[in-house]
Amino acid sequence: MTAPTHIAFGLLTVASSFSLFSVSIHRNLPAIACAIIGSLLPDVDSPRSYIGRVMPFASIPIERRWGHRTITHSLLCMLALSVVTLPLLAYQSACYAAILLGYMSHLIADCTTKSGVPLFYPHPAVCVFPGSARYRVKTGSLMGEGSVLAVVLILLLLIMPVSNMGGIWRSFRYLMATPSAAYSDYRRANTETYLNFEGQWRHTREKVSGKALILDARPAWFWIFFDGRVLTCGEYGAILPDKVRVEETDRPVGIQTIRLKDETYQELIERIPQNSFVSGLIEADASFEVEEEEPLGSAVSFTTREIEFRFAQKKEILRFQPILRGLSERVKDLLRQKQEVFEKLETLKMAYPPVHYLKRREIEKELADKQKEITALKRAQVRFGGVLRIRLIQNQQSAVSSQQNKRPTTPLPW
Repeated sequence: MTAPTHIAFGLLTVASSFSLFSVSIHRNLPAIACAIIGSLLPDVDSPRSYIGRVMPFASIPIERRWGHRTITHSLLCMLALSVVTLPLLAYQSACYAAILLGYMSHLIADCTTKSGVPLFYPHPAVCVFPGSARYRVKTGSLMGEGSVLAVVLILLLLIMPVSNMGGIWRSFRYLMATPSAAYSDYRRANTETYLNFEGQWRHTREKVSGKALILDARPAWFWIFFDGRVLTCGEYGAILPDKVRVEETDRPVGIQTIRLKDETYQELIERIPQNSFVSGLIEADASFEVEEEEPLGSAVSFTTREIEFRFAQKKEILRFQPILRGLSERVKDLLRQKQEVFEKLETLKMAYPPVHYLKRREIEKELADKQKEITALKRAQVRFGGVLRIRLIQNQQSAVSSQQNKRPTTPLPW
């Protein structure tokens, strides 16, 4: 067969084989180049072939020594090629597979010609398919090879969209559009992903659809950033999905780890980037209480000694202000005691006859001690330790696009 047919059949073989393993050849230019080279390489034994004209230093000696369609059209040569190109496996496994599959496609295609190929060279047996010569293709014929090339090109046009979507199984999951199928795609993704969904709000049953950044996922359950909030999409989530599909991007997932060791809450806030989501657990060195301006929801939860963040944004973390437990009552009690000591001192100053100066100095020292204790309590802060995982996004404004019929008027839980 001629070079165009071998190239088309080689690309078809590589694309369909990759699709079976959910590997896309789309935009993988090195793998495409290796597939083309592999599909032409067996004809290096002929100086009249395309690759033979490019590599005359190899084609002329091979033809003189072995002739055309001999050793280079055998499994022995393919085995030698797999050994020679083995370093590719460590760096570009797709290229390694593409060049071998392209080479194999050439041997298969030549088996369908009139003369066949000696697959088991140096054994003289010639392998052909099909068995009857009348059904095999004559190399270069318009009706024979031209028809084969047309069929191969049509099949290639059909398989390329499937390969572009990530393979046969990925395409099947795309058509299913179920949460479990979307979760399988999410697990295989190694870049930032979005969830395209159609469904309804769990509480109001109103229709909702959109595209949201995926923060994390469990089987049939997604945490998404949608409409400025972190919500769940799944069977028991805030959004009940009818159709969900995962969309991959070229952006890497930004992950940052913050390790706290005896740091204040304010120091923690200063280390958190603006466009980020915080998850993790931190422990306090003492019991604390919380001053909050409004309900925190599920993003921040706490006990008397621990704070847990679950995809909390910085604005939510800022609303949360831990203070030492009983601090305000202790300060009020000390202020009352200080006032009593102050009144006692004023009474002693006005006493007649005057009180001994040592007695006054003792009261003044007690007043100063109360003031120092009050100042120390007001400056006291809870200190934390632990590890937090920060999910970074490049642009929070462009992270989500949504279309929904009507927003619910009540806040939604996770």
